[in-house]
Amino acid sequence: MSEIPESTSTSVAVNVPLQSILKDVSLLCLGSSGNLNLSRDVGIAVGKILKERGVSYYVFGSFDVLRRTDPDPLLKVSSSPYITAQVLSLLAEGLSIAGVVPVFNATGPVNDQVVTALITRKATYPVMVEDMEKYEYLKKLGYTTTFVMDTKGNVLVGRPVRFSWAYGKEIDYEDLRREVLESSVVLLDRNTGRISVNDPWGGGVLVFSNEEWLLKIAQDVLDGRRAPTGRTP
Repeated sequence: MSEIPESTSTSVAVNVPLQSILKDVSLLCLGSSGNLNLSRDVGIAVGKILKERGVSYYVFGSFDVLRRTDPDPLLKVSSSPYITAQVLSLLAEGLSIAGVVPVFNATGPVNDQVVTALITRKATYPVMVEDMEKYEYLKKLGYTTTFVMDTKGNVLVGRPVRFSWAYGKEIDYEDLRREVLESSVVLLDRNTGRISVNDPWGGGVLVFSNEEWLLKIAQDVLDGRRAPTGRTP
């Protein structure tokens, strides 16, 4: 479940970082974007890529918020539970449009406000949990869904349902990823005089790729010649 198959005719689930599918576009990148609606477009694009490889379920996200203690901050969306819920719900919507079943990764710590915000948005999609006890906890918060699986792929609630459709329109993946990256140039502070790549705690200007064109934009923001486009994670 941790790798994307090259091709398959069977129903499979994958659980890989978003940036492993669409280069440099991580959950934190989306959460730092000045245009959160791009998360839906990314969901469609990622769903199209996965669908073409025979993937039926994509496990992603976290029900926790970004913390300084996170070993890999790119796997979180934001320190805000509301932005976290918004990005997760938009990604899930895009995946569904592309014919891939979105499965929220609810393993690990759970921020109750993230769960409440998802319920408010009517985004109670299928979830992956460690065990039934974790799902019982989510239900106490009001989160119920039709399909629950555990980390070993066992079905705990409901039964697997595959979407029969696929997204037929062509997508320029490179244009989309550049648009997302350019929308996520965050001015943390100017005091350090540095550009931080994928490091929300590094200070200066935060960007999510080390490509030359984006580093030039970051330098312009750092020098005050250009306005930042993103939001502080």
